[in-house]
Amino acid sequence: KPGYDWETICSTMLEHLMCGVAIYELCPDRVRSLYFNKKYYEMVGYTKEQYEQYADSVTSSLYGDSAEMIFEKAGRSAKTGETFYAECKGRRYDGSDIWVLVKAKLVDFIESEHPVFLAIVQDMTNRKLAEYENAVNLERYRILEATSNAVTFEYDIPDDIMTFSYSGGRADSANRSISNYAEVSKRTKIVYPDDAAKFYAALKKASKKPVSCMTLDYRSTIIDQNSYRWVRTCYSSVADASGKVIKVLGRTQDIDDEKREQQRMIQLVELDSTTGLLNKLATTNHIQRLIGEKTNAKSFFAMLDIDDFKAFNDTYGHSFGDEVLRTVGKLLSRKFPNAVVGRFGGDEFIVFTRGTSESTVVDEFEDFLEVSGKAEIGGKRYTIKCSVGIAWSESCDVDYAQYFDEADEQLYRAKKEGKHRICRKKIV
Repeated sequence: KPGYDWETICSTMLEHLMCGVAIYELCPDRVRSLYFNKKYYEMVGYTKEQYEQYADSVTSSLYGDSAEMIFEKAGRSAKTGETFYAECKGRRYDGSDIWVLVKAKLVDFIESEHPVFLAIVQDMTNRKLAEYENAVNLERYRILEATSNAVTFEYDIPDDIMTFSYSGGRADSANRSISNYAEVSKRTKIVYPDDAAKFYAALKKASKKPVSCMTLDYRSTIIDQNSYRWVRTCYSSVADASGKVIKVLGRTQDIDDEKREQQRMIQLVELDSTTGLLNKLATTNHIQRLIGEKTNAKSFFAMLDIDDFKAFNDTYGHSFGDEVLRTVGKLLSRKFPNAVVGRFGGDEFIVFTRGTSESTVVDEFEDFLEVSGKAEIGGKRYTIKCSVGIAWSESCDVDYAQYFDEADEQLYRAKKEGKHRICRKKIV
């Protein structure tokens, strides 16, 4: 329309675009520049004056393969009139590499004896560097996987698909809803039943909130389908741009030998060498930990002493005395499978249990006294009599020392009243 300076308007718009704009002329032996906007110069790191050296052959600022590709695609486009795209690698003024995406279209509004192209140029250096880094990491991962007994998994949350990849190229996929962890564990037999709850709780947590490089040790069949082995899984979440977790990635490594050695060392430290029960220190630590949980469930602290134990040693020898200790320990463990059972020293034992009734605990100890009274050692029956003192409470404010002192007092009372009996008292 009359009154509008369209040349100025277009020039101003081009200079303020957030992407590079270039106008090229395709000569028989080179690509010559006709125009670059301000953003283009910013991308390549040159001033207009500095870039003059490439004006007559702009592809000379590109690496060889990219220069040839531009020239080839421009020539083809000049014949067909189709828009062409090209990813090119070149050099900035400071010598660093730059990757750009070129979208070029043949135009006819500029008079020239050669084909003229209008091109949009976008900097894609960061994306290319990220792709390169990902490719390197992928190769590192493949090397690790190929040279170790490892299993990787990828949990796709939107599709609810868990995919496992095994060393050696095997893989499987299954639709496993994380809304029913117990059923998943039962059906897939991936995780040992006793460890299923903590495995799927960790997976669920990682599916809701991004986590990075978390580790979890558990027993699994994922390494060996014929038996359960200890494994360690390192896992992380991947979130989208909004922060919503879309994947959980993990790598599982066999640590069975390491874990069993740890357990063996723990046993050497915590177990009594004669009876195989917890030793004095371990017994104390386990009970203190349970008391520290501050539950209002009824708790029972029992001290047990073998009556006239010295007579066994004097009559049959110390080896036989050790067999008596082992027999009592086995009987206590069978009677109280879910309790802390330990040898406190000499012929004294401690049992700590909770979540049951006073009558049940007393009944179990009465059964124990009856069975121990006709115990079998080496194919012969012997009478092993014991005295039991029990302190119990419903309060979470009772500490270890209070339980110990009261149980010790009740044991002394049982001895004083004739032995081979149970004395008990509630701590208020």
